[in-house]
Amino acid sequence: MKKVLLYTMEGNADGEAALVFFQARGMRVDVRDVGRDGEATLECFTVAGRLAVPTVVIDGRVFFGFAANREAIEPLLHA
Repeated sequence: MKKVLLYTMEGNADGEAALVFFQARGMRVDVRDVGRDGEATLECFTVAGRLAVPTVVIDGRVFFGFAANREAIEPLLHA
């Protein structure tokens, strides 16, 4: 099963939609709150090169935003 890394923050609707999407598919989601956790913010910069919420990381592939990238993300879950 793939592991999903999700950088988001409280109140981010796209991040919340991403979490619901992945959990509904039984995915393990590691949520990092960049709004409350400075280390998560720095980690997001290191992994993705910038801070944008939500940032989704699957198998080293980085996606900025969920809704705009859902079609590219979904096939990765089944690979």
